[in-house]
Amino acid sequence: MDPHKKNIALQNCNQIGIDDLIKFIDTNAITLQEFVQAGLSTNNVEELQARVKKVENDRSKETERLEKERIEEEQKRNLQEGKKQLTDQILMKQVGAEKIKRAIESDFISFNDLEAAGLNKTTLNSLKHFCNTKSVTKRTTIDELPAMEEGRTDLYFVGVPGSGKSTMLAGLLKTANDKGKLMPDTYNNAGSIYQTNLITDLNRGVLPNATIAGSYNYVALSLKDDNGKKHPFNIVEIPGENYVNIFNNAEVEGILKYINNSNKKILVFVIDALAHDTNYSESPSPLDQNLAYTNILQMFKTNGILEKTDAIYLVANKFDTIIENYYAHDNRPNGDRAEEFLNKNFFNFIENCKMAREETRNQFKIKTLPFSIGNVVYNNIIENFNTDFSESLINLIINDSFVVKGGVSKVLQSK
Repeated sequence: MDPHKKNIALQNCNQIGIDDLIKFIDTNAITLQEFVQAGLSTNNVEELQARVKKVENDRSKETERLEKERIEEEQKRNLQEGKKQLTDQILMKQVGAEKIKRAIESDFISFNDLEAAGLNKTTLNSLKHFCNTKSVTKRTTIDELPAMEEGRTDLYFVGVPGSGKSTMLAGLLKTANDKGKLMPDTYNNAGSIYQTNLITDLNRGVLPNATIAGSYNYVALSLKDDNGKKHPFNIVEIPGENYVNIFNNAEVEGILKYINNSNKKILVFVIDALAHDTNYSESPSPLDQNLAYTNILQMFKTNGILEKTDAIYLVANKFDTIIENYYAHDNRPNGDRAEEFLNKNFFNFIENCKMAREETRNQFKIKTLPFSIGNVVYNNIIENFNTDFSESLINLIINDSFVVKGGVSKVLQSK
């Protein structure tokens, strides 16, 4: 402000209206302190102070309002960007189903969002089933299981946590059901319910949950061969943690006592080929399977399980990833490729199986084979279920198992 005009305004400050005084202060031409020093009347000073305070308060509120709007807009942009980023990751299959489930439950995204983004409808329905199905798996201890029925072949899927035992069983059951080979038995109703849940989930494109630690599942069923003969099985699903306990020589007497009956047995060692290939970097169990399974085998041998064993299968599970990484241009049959993979990576375990066979009266068969449930996305969703591996496994266990003649097992007839 021009100094001359400023001096005139200060000299005549008591003749200037309040609104004009406020304008001087608002434009920083003259300060309130300068008006006070120039002799501005007390009433005018008080009025100015009140007006200045109100203006400052109004400005502060406006600033707060604008800042709030800015933050809300930024949060809205971030939310939309976050939704778009997650949706893009889902479309590119870069996240797990559990993360998708949490996002759905928190209303961060919706199934409508995914549908609008172009997610495959079949995959979308599988995710809906995964997210909306409540787990009803009951924890069942070894003491709560019914006694295994005699006159059957006991089938065990042996594997560390995350190796894919439940998934392999689900694939076997679904394929047997689809092929008309599955004959559920009423001996253990809880097992029949579990069997139905496994098939239902897989039919809807969802892999089974891992077996609850410390919990067991027992399924009694029969498989029909191509000649219409009935092959009855006891299938006991033991959680991977218990096989870790066997490896660590922990308390396992209850398990060994339960499975050590007079029935013939098939032991399916489920080898997580992917975990081994990635050096267990993302595996639920850090145990080296080559060492763990060798120790478990010896435990079975020491407790007489192998004396009643007719066959041991070494199954390279999740073999589709191994094919992709190592055998993409290898035209040999999957069985040959799996045998090579297992001999290269699990040679010591295979040799221990052969040695155990030589030291056992029952000269059990040793077979290597590959297995894959098909293309798995989001860790829990199956796309393009592959029946070939499951069907091959079914044929093997039928060929190596006890068969009922005349509709009643020989063991039961002899009683």
